Amino acid sequence: MKQLDWVTGERNVGGRHAPSALDWLVAAGLVVVALAEAVGGVYPGPVAVAAAALVATTLPIAFRRVAPLPAIAVGAAISLPYVLAYAGQFAGGSVANAATELLLIYSVGRHTRGRGLVVGAVLALLLSLEPGIGGRQTGLADWAFTLIFGGGALGLGVALRIQTQRSISLAVAAERARSEQGATAQAAVLEEREHIARELHDVVAHSMGLIVLQAGGARSVLDSDPDRARTALMQIEETGRQTLAEMRHLVGILRVDENADRQPLPRLEHLPALVDEAGRPHAPSVLDWLAALALVIIAFVETANGVFPGPVAVAAGVQVAATLPVAFRRVAPLRATTISAAVFLPYVVAYGTGNSVANAATMLLLMYSVGRHTDRRGLLVGAALGLVLLAEELAGARLLLSLGDWAYLLIVFGGALGLGVALRVQTQRSISLAVAAERARSEQVATARAAVHEERARIARELHDVVADKVGLIVLQAGGARIVLGTDPNRARRALQQVEEMGRQTLAEMRHLVGILRMDENADRQPLPRLERLPTLVDETRAAGLAVALEVSGPVVGLPAGLELAIYRLIQEALTNVRKHAPASRAEVRLWYEPDRVRIEVSDDGGPSGAVGETVLKASGLGHGLIGMRERVQLYDGRMQAGPMTGGGFRVEAVLPLSLEFA
Repeated sequence: MKQLDWVTGERNVGGRHAPSALDWLVAAGLVVVALAEAVGGVYPGPVAVAAAALVATTLPIAFRRVAPLPAIAVGAAISLPYVLAYAGQFAGGSVANAATELLLIYSVGRHTRGRGLVVGAVLALLLSLEPGIGGRQTGLADWAFTLIFGGGALGLGVALRIQTQRSISLAVAAERARSEQGATAQAAVLEEREHIARELHDVVAHSMGLIVLQAGGARSVLDSDPDRARTALMQIEETGRQTLAEMRHLVGILRVDENADRQPLPRLEHLPALVDEAGRPHAPSVLDWLAALALVIIAFVETANGVFPGPVAVAAGVQVAATLPVAFRRVAPLRATTISAAVFLPYVVAYGTGNSVANAATMLLLMYSVGRHTDRRGLLVGAALGLVLLAEELAGARLLLSLGDWAYLLIVFGGALGLGVALRVQTQRSISLAVAAERARSEQVATARAAVHEERARIARELHDVVADKVGLIVLQAGGARIVLGTDPNRARRALQQVEEMGRQTLAEMRHLVGILRMDENADRQPLPRLERLPTLVDETRAAGLAVALEVSGPVVGLPAGLELAIYRLIQEALTNVRKHAPASRAEVRLWYEPDRVRIEVSDDGGPSGAVGETVLKASGLGHGLIGMRERVQLYDGRMQAGPMTGGGFRVEAVLPLSLEFA
């Protein structure tokens, strides 16, 4: 369709809107038809005068979209004096004049609003009165026809304008939702991070600071007041346990939505059914029945006034049967048109027909409804039925119309069919845009929710790795120091030093994590641990009472910071699990650097019993340790296995590829 923009699109000349090429082609075509009619004697007066008036009246059609009110005002101002001058001398209907009037009236409804629409409606009424002024209308039915055609063109223009405006607003809403999707997700993540940072500070930082102070106080009074030191150690243990409980609660909250059932996003596959459901009610509405009833009343009045030939009872019965299907024009447009034509045909053959407003309005409504509510084959069948109705009406009236009259009637009824099609297409587009806008909004919400879930899971892993392990070690060391306080003060002193050091490290990493969450670029942050700190981690674990051996094989290569952190956290978590579930065992940490991958293995012998593997698996599997380890490995496209070993003990193995580049 973009290839046709140069034909259909409005141009810009000298900073002002100008008619499109299509507008000029339509105006030129109508001018040619008008000149042919003038030469053929359709218009009274000198040919030169008629031709000049027709050209001046028809050319404003080119400006019907750019300036609809000036176009219809110019057309009315030029044609009205000509009609007054030659009133009563018009012999027949003009195709060019009818098409010009209908297009100008439609364009007023399509392209104006508010006061402009009111002014345009008044000018449209003047154009509609011109045939009567010129003597081409003799009865009430003729006036009714003119008003029905003019009012229908104006109303359909308004309806199309409203639908188009709705389509534009929906398209803008959908585009805005798509463009704001990333910003919305980022804002949701930042808000969630700020919330978690506050929770972290309130839950953990205060408790860790208290532990460091208590450990320092206990160490300072270790020699002079052992009982006071013992009390401080008991307080450290209690504070540590409370911190761990609160930490697990917070991590559990962060992970609570990870496996939540999520509703599928709306999709466009069922749009045709949605269009049918929206466009076709299951039963006629009250408005449909009122329209049908009004047409029946008009038909009765016309029958009583002798408009229809034949017995009054027969004419009335036929008119009711042919008009009532209008109530079903939206529910079943093809059936309604078929029934109306089938009922009317025998009557027309037997008695003929008259100049009826009810018949004309029925035909126009049915033709419009066929275009509005059917498509493809149904539309072709409906158009054929419309031609049958038109032929019935003309044959029944015993009218031998000229080619111009046929063209006029085809334009009128074809216009009703075409406007119905245009409104249907525009409505379908509005519905599809509404679905797209709703889908964009749903995707916006879903993207933000997914981003928040991902961020919460990542923070939960960091929390578990940064804080929970250290706090657990602090509790163990404080308990060990309290046990040996009376028998080995020096060992208790070293344990308290470890508690203080680990507390400070945990606080530093906590501040670093909270600083990242709060996007505080000016805060001083300690670097997150990397593999060069692995020996220190092993030493800290040994100090906690677990025998650990470290083995590194292969040429050490520089790894991305994220990958190093993942490996470090995996080893740290595995050692924590050994310390918790097999404290009397011997652990081994092996790290292999290979050309295309890094292999990690952390194993233990299960302690003296050698049978704690199943306990470890169950305990870890129910917590967040193994889950977080597996998530870290999968994040870097690796694989991990964890389980009991034959003969006792437990092993965690992971392989992380080096073929991918990580940020």
